[in-house]
Amino acid sequence: MSKRSKKKYFEVESEEQVELEPVATPAEDAAVETPTPSKKRYLIPTGIISVLILAITPFAIHKASQPPQVIVDKAGITPPADGAVTPTQPLAGNSGPLRASSWSFDYNVMLQYAQLYDELHPFIYSLKGKHNNNGELVSSWGHTQKLQRVAALRAKNPNLKIIPTIFRWENPGEKIQEAIGLGGRNDIRDKHIAIILHEVETYGYDGIDIDYEGMSCGKKEKFEEFILKLSTELHARKKLLSVAVHPKTGIDSDEADLKKCKGLKHPITMDFRENWRGPLTHDYTFLGKHADMVKIMAYELHPRKYRNPGPGPQAPGVWLEEIIDYAQTRIPPEKLYMAIPTYGYDWGLNCKAPVRSVYYHDVVRIKSGAHTVKQPTDITKILATEKGAKSWRNLSKFRSIHEDKIYEDPSLWYTSGGCKRVAFYMDKTAFAEKMAILKKHRLAGFSFWQLTKDNDPEIQEYLSTTLARK
Repeated sequence: MSKRSKKKYFEVESEEQVELEPVATPAEDAAVETPTPSKKRYLIPTGIISVLILAITPFAIHKASQPPQVIVDKAGITPPADGAVTPTQPLAGNSGPLRASSWSFDYNVMLQYAQLYDELHPFIYSLKGKHNNNGELVSSWGHTQKLQRVAALRAKNPNLKIIPTIFRWENPGEKIQEAIGLGGRNDIRDKHIAIILHEVETYGYDGIDIDYEGMSCGKKEKFEEFILKLSTELHARKKLLSVAVHPKTGIDSDEADLKKCKGLKHPITMDFRENWRGPLTHDYTFLGKHADMVKIMAYELHPRKYRNPGPGPQAPGVWLEEIIDYAQTRIPPEKLYMAIPTYGYDWGLNCKAPVRSVYYHDVVRIKSGAHTVKQPTDITKILATEKGAKSWRNLSKFRSIHEDKIYEDPSLWYTSGGCKRVAFYMDKTAFAEKMAILKKHRLAGFSFWQLTKDNDPEIQEYLSTTLARK
């Protein structure tokens, strides 16, 4: 599979810019209804947003100036105040229908479909700072917005669990370091945890979702120390911890190699194939013990590029089965979720035209012209029977990847600008077959990346009928 994972961005709520609020800390007065005018803000200009418009491109947070120092106590954590929040009941086991959850930037879409979901992850938080972390957060929702929007979502669905996401994809420009205690900075880690707890309690969230991706292997043990302490503090407050993790598939051999990594006390047991920095830091057994929900990001099997493995579906059932086979012996089924993509990609077959993201409106556009739709998709058969397929160099050179595989995902084969193209996407039929796999293995549920206004409306209809959400 591709040795990378998705990257995400903060979506704007206006045409001009989005203002990222510095998050209040325990040392500040969180009871004020209106944010203080003197607070510094962080702006994402429209030019950057235009570059980051695809849902798997990295977001960027521009630091305007250094914030004032925030003083917290040495431990950085205080016990919950009596009566401050309503205790959250633990999640049920893996019996009954699959639990439906989704990440989303779009509050209006979350509100529209709140009644269909058991859990929503507003994608609103990120780490402050770039190469270094000071423990603080920034949020794309302001103080008053958080209060009002949480109340509105609960009014729409009183049973909904609201578990916002803190996201950071580690890349050359943005690191995950001191926030997890790297470099001996447990003081910053504890401050980071204190701020997370403050946000959860102030806004009445049901918990927090940690989405720290792409970390180098030397951060594995510090990440686990961070997760253990955060989990302990959240559970003391009857709150939930969700963790998003990279997908892994098991090796064929019974004898796993040991990978030594600088900075670790113990080598990593390589009983999985994905030998790159992201999956190395996400230990399924550890996270399955300490988190309440482990959400495997089962997408990007065929990333947006022409080099290996080339065109194909993002989360075919055959791959989901491999991920589940590895995960279900390490993560309790009542905690295990598969995160399913709502997007696809569109490649040129005989040219180097740009690869495009595919959402519902793209499918409608392509279908409005001359095209052939295949579902299920048998690439081996298509290459053997379609006229001119020998010239499809961007696909034919990867023929071996698709041998003996038939994908439930639909594909559109068409011509644009003189270039033969193929687009893989998600529809209700493919989604239903993936859900059947999850139900067969009695997993806890699924999550979407991501819930947007451009998802196939038939999938939302499926949620409201077949899964009998409420």
